[in-house]
Amino acid sequence: MNTGTNPAGAALRAARDGGLRRMYAAQAVGAVVDGAVLATAVLYFGTRVGVPVPWIGLVLGAGNLAALAAAVPLGALADAVGARRAAVGFTCLVGASLAVYAVADGPWTYAVGAVVFVVAQTGLGAARQAVVAARVEPRARVAARGRMHTLLNAGMGAGTVLGALVLAAGADAGFTLLYGGGALVVLGCALLLAGMPADPADSAAAGRDRRISAALGDRRLLAVTALTSVVQLCLPVLSVILPLWAAQGTRAPGWVPAVALGLNTVLVLAVQRPWADRVVSDAAAARSALWAAAALPGGCVLLGAAGTGGAAAATALVLAGIVLITVGEVAGGPPAWHLALRDVPAALQARHQAVFGMAGSVARIAGSAALLPFVLAAGAWGWAAVGAAMAAAAAGLALLARPVRRDLPHGRPGPGQAPGQPTEL
Repeated sequence: MNTGTNPAGAALRAARDGGLRRMYAAQAVGAVVDGAVLATAVLYFGTRVGVPVPWIGLVLGAGNLAALAAAVPLGALADAVGARRAAVGFTCLVGASLAVYAVADGPWTYAVGAVVFVVAQTGLGAARQAVVAARVEPRARVAARGRMHTLLNAGMGAGTVLGALVLAAGADAGFTLLYGGGALVVLGCALLLAGMPADPADSAAAGRDRRISAALGDRRLLAVTALTSVVQLCLPVLSVILPLWAAQGTRAPGWVPAVALGLNTVLVLAVQRPWADRVVSDAAAARSALWAAAALPGGCVLLGAAGTGGAAAATALVLAGIVLITVGEVAGGPPAWHLALRDVPAALQARHQAVFGMAGSVARIAGSAALLPFVLAAGAWGWAAVGAAMAAAAAGLALLARPVRRDLPHGRPGPGQAPGQPTEL
């Protein structure tokens, strides 16, 4: 039946489009709040509230480890209750954590707010992505995730600017207003998601398989997640390693890391979505992964070389290196999304999203705990080693994409494809 002239089909598409618009709005607005909180929380609690810096580091490490351990159970919970309901619940938890931030006056209240914030964000990310995936065709899932990623970066960038303004003002009341107001805004996002039109296909799929470990049996997903965790080392490179390397290992002016991060943000906003739109087949995913495999080590070599020149040369090398790192970041994401998530059944979407999301957590933990001291100690050779590891992981994604070709000639079915089922080009 042609749903183009079918009122029921048209109503279903309209409901899904309305739900996507609400989710995209919640993603963008929530990211602004997240960016403002992440830009200010450590400085506020460390310098204004008087929480010891080692305690802050311990709490953030514990929060990331708790989020890593909780990722799969939270994904299973989202599949069991429905991704939309889970997204509403996790959004409320984020709002509650910000309310705790607004009244926190010591180490323990800060710890409660910080750990709940990190863990709730883990569940929320998986649930949001599952909601979007249930409302688009499998072929469009990579493009939809590219849009979500772009909105996340745009919102985080705007939130960082907002946080910088609060820091510049320096008033304690400004931080309280930021966290309290952020809690109200996030709860508004929860109401926005609660009003989303229900997706019949998603509702029918939710709860069919309640096994917490269902996604962990997917060896392809685990392989892609492991490789992606190495490719995503580019994220701590940008946010943690580069600022300290520029300050301690190069003669670059102090403003260079901020400009480099801004350049990365602008390039991702401009390029990520159109790049993701083109990754619609295994062959396209393999080509994109190879672009990442070429760009990431080049960027790392340039960053390492920045330690050998004067101020002007160091500045030029850092900025050039960031351009290549950004190309690797943009090119490395879509093939991983395609391989890990495109063909996942609706009943397992949140669990797969949660397992795949562990790649980012592993990358952030490894970047701060292992790569930072290694690069600062080894210098240019350390940068080269990090680049080689990321290149090898991206090449591994390309190899995973090659064997499972869906664009086979003469209409022959691909692996796991029923005879007569159309192939994708």
